[in-house]
Amino acid sequence: METSTWQPCIICGKPIAYGARYYLCSVSSCNKKRRTYRFCSPDCWDAHLPDMNHRSAECVEEVAPGRG
Repeated sequence: METSTWQPCIICGKPIAYGARYYLCSVSSCNKKRRTYRFCSPDCWDAHLPDMNHRSAECVEEVAPGRG
């Protein structure tokens, strides 16, 4: 991981930079303390839905923390 990378996208592996927008799944089982699924785009979020069998989920936009 590069030093400007905060976390990688769980689907495509693209780096999510510090201070950049990223996306979370609204379903609590995708946001556990030990493993949070972070996505670089709504398309990557959408790609995880068939595998997870969510009945009702939303794509939540967040901003990565700054380097700090």
